[in-house]
Amino acid sequence: MPYDSDLTASDVERLLSYLDYFQYPGSVFYHDVNGYRRESQEIRSFRKALDDVGFLMVFNWSEWLAENEVYRDLNNHIGISISCADLVTLRKLMTSYVRGDRFNEGLFISVCMKGHVAEILLRLRALKGLLC
Repeated sequence: MPYDSDLTASDVERLLSYLDYFQYPGSVFYHDVNGYRRESQEIRSFRKALDDVGFLMVFNWSEWLAENEVYRDLNNHIGISISCADLVTLRKLMTSYVRGDRFNEGLFISVCMKGHVAEILLRLRALKGLLC
């Protein structure tokens, strides 16, 4: 599916099916292989789902992060900002994480471990009724 596509109810449900995984304290997000972190099968599957439903967007994500300082530092607690974010912001933030991981391997695992992906999915669930 192309980037920037409209999301259907089934697209949103597909992404939300990963929420329990991202919220569960015992979830394993990576495996050490020869000293490198390798994403778990669930993370790889989630990334594929993001692509399949067209959740990711085409835009200048590095410029957007520079303009949205709260999201730039991965150590920031973004829960309050996410709790009132609109769908476009959620999509841009997730896109920034996925694209940023290409330049900083392990970034996506890090945001998963910090709970940022779970917070995005929780907000997506809250917005679900307004989207479809």
